[in-house]
Amino acid sequence: MKTFDPLPSRSHSADLYRRLLRSPVKTVDEPDPTLDPFSERHLQCVWHDRGLRPPNLLTLRGESVEILYPGRWNLESGPDFLDAEWRVGGRRIRGDVEIHIRPMDWRHHGHGDDPAFRNVRLHVTYDEGELPPGVLPAECEQICLKPVLAARKHFFFDRIDPERYPWNATVPDSELHDRLAELDDAQRGDLLEAAGRERLRRKTLRMGALIRSAGTAQALYQTLMRGLGYKANPERMEALSRALPLSLLRALAGNRPEAAHALLLGCGGLLPPDPDAPGPRPPWVDVRRMWDVWWPCQERFSDNTMSPDSWNLGHCRPGNHPIRRLAAAARWWTTLPPLEAQLVPSEEESETEWVRRCMRLLQPPSPGNRDVRVVGRSRAGALFLNAVLPWRLARGHARPEPSLWKALPSEPLNAKARHAAYVLFGPDASPRIFRGGLRRQGLLQFHEDFGF
Repeated sequence: MKTFDPLPSRSHSADLYRRLLRSPVKTVDEPDPTLDPFSERHLQCVWHDRGLRPPNLLTLRGESVEILYPGRWNLESGPDFLDAEWRVGGRRIRGDVEIHIRPMDWRHHGHGDDPAFRNVRLHVTYDEGELPPGVLPAECEQICLKPVLAARKHFFFDRIDPERYPWNATVPDSELHDRLAELDDAQRGDLLEAAGRERLRRKTLRMGALIRSAGTAQALYQTLMRGLGYKANPERMEALSRALPLSLLRALAGNRPEAAHALLLGCGGLLPPDPDAPGPRPPWVDVRRMWDVWWPCQERFSDNTMSPDSWNLGHCRPGNHPIRRLAAAARWWTTLPPLEAQLVPSEEESETEWVRRCMRLLQPPSPGNRDVRVVGRSRAGALFLNAVLPWRLARGHARPEPSLWKALPSEPLNAKARHAAYVLFGPDASPRIFRGGLRRQGLLQFHEDFGF
C-alpha cells in the first residue's frame, strides 16, 4: 500500500524540525503562614514549583519522602498531578497526587466514588489530620505541608501568583527557545507547519499498520470510535469497536440507526439490566425499544459484553456521555452509501470542499431534532485530524494538494498546545504564529517530542 509522506524531506522547515529532534536540547521576619490567605491553587503551585516545594517531606507515618518528579499538572478533571514519582523508605513509587487544604476535602469533593482518582498514591494537604482507613485508595500515603511551610521564615503565600502557573516553572528562555528566537514570525510559522506535517506523517503510519491488520473499514471504525471516547473513555470505546466489529454491527443492524445504537449500548454494558425496573433512565434513549433489539442478540455477545463499571463516567457532562456519543456512531455506520465510501474525495471537488463535506458527515443530527448535532464542530475537527485524514493518506486516495493544509480544521488550544506555545515563543508571542489547523498540530508535536 502506497502512503503519502506529509513531511517532504527537501523542505527547509522539515529539515530544521528534524535537526531539533536530533539535537541535545533538553526536552522535559518570622511570618505565620496560617495568617496568610491562600487557596488550594496556591498549594498546587507550591507542589509544582521546585523552588517552593519543601525538600524535607514526611508521611504521616513518619517516613521521609524524596520527590523525584512532582507529576504533570492536570488542567482537566481528575487528580491534580498525574504520573508523579517519589521514593519512600527506599521504595520507588509512581502514581497520581491530589492536593487539598483539609484532609476531609477528599470526602467533601466526592473523590472516593470517582474512578479517575483510583491511582492517587499521595494525598497532600495543608492542615494536619489523618483520614480513617479505607477512605483513600489502597497504598495511598498522606503528607501534611503545614509544619514544613510554617518553619520557613521567609515564606508567604501572597508572593505566589497562581495565574502564572503552571507555565512559569518551565523557563521559556531555554536553549530551544533561544534557537527559535532567531527566527522571524514567518519562519516560526513554517517550522510549526513542518512539525504539524510530521505529526500527520506519524498518524498516517499508525493508521497504515492498523489497516493492514484490521482492514480498511474496521480501521476507520476503531479510530473514530476511539475519538468518540473523548478524554475519559477512548480505550473503552476502542474496546467496544473490537467487541462488536463493524461487519457484525452492519449485518445485525442493516441501515437502522436505532438498532445499531441498541447493539452498541448492549455490548457496551450501558443498558439497564431490567428495562421495566423503576428508577432513573438513561437520557436520549427509549430503553424498552433498545432492549427489544438487544435481547435476541445478547447471548452471542455473552463473552464480549463490557461491564458497566468499566466506563469512566465521573465528571462526564451529559452531552459527552457515551450513550449520546454512540448515537453518532450508530448513524455513521448505517448510512448508505457506507461512510468509508463517502469520505473518499472525488475528482471534482477541491480540498476545501472535501474537508467541509467530511466535517458535515462527522456532525450527524440528533434523532428527533435535526437542528441539534450529536457531535460538535470542535470534536468533529479532532475526529477529522486523528482519524479521517490519516485514513485517507494511508489509503493513498487522491494525493493531497497544498491547499489541503490551509483547509484543515483548527482544534481549540488545549493545555498542551498553550504550554508548548509559551515555552517556544514566550508569553508575548503573536497568536497569529500558531493560527490554523496544521500549526496547532505542530504545537502538539513539539509538546510530545520535547516533553514540555
